Amino acid sequence: MFASLVTQKHRFMKTFNYILLLLFAFSLTSCITTKTLKATASVPAGTTVNYSKVVNPAYATDYIEADIVTEVEFYNAGKARNQATKIPKDHVVFQVLPIGGTPKDAPFGGGQLGDYVFLPKDQSDIIFNLKRGDKIQLRGGTRVQKYHLNGIKIIEFVATSIEKI
Repeated sequence: MFASLVTQKHRFMKTFNYILLLLFAFSLTSCITTKTLKATASVPAGTTVNYSKVVNPAYATDYIEADIVTEVEFYNAGKARNQATKIPKDHVVFQVLPIGGTPKDAPFGGGQLGDYVFLPKDQSDIIFNLKRGDKIQLRGGTRVQKYHLNGIKIIEFVATSIEKI
């Protein structure tokens, strides 16, 4: 009877520890995950907005899924290898800078990078002919994700069209 009681206690502790581990893992992953924010304002279609304002955390949510026009400098096709971002289906990613702006240092020594822009694949031929510093006009809106743990906002631009200027 004593051996049976010890075995039951051991099984209970093993199950209890497993549940605690699962709860810890769940709470940790929910802290480092992001949530996509909803638009906070309605902006008339075709409104021209300075790009620095578009990607400013105080204003970026105003332009979520909007139809605004902004001008930027092309920086690079593709994304940084160590940057985790989810590219929308049937889109390509490239990097831009505000006109006259400088690239940011990538985390963990990954070099320098611009801001991410997503563009539908069927309109992407132009980005492979652009050179660093070329001025382009983008039409579209932002996608803003916020980390649960520290509240940092990740701001990306989802373009519906692109034009070299």
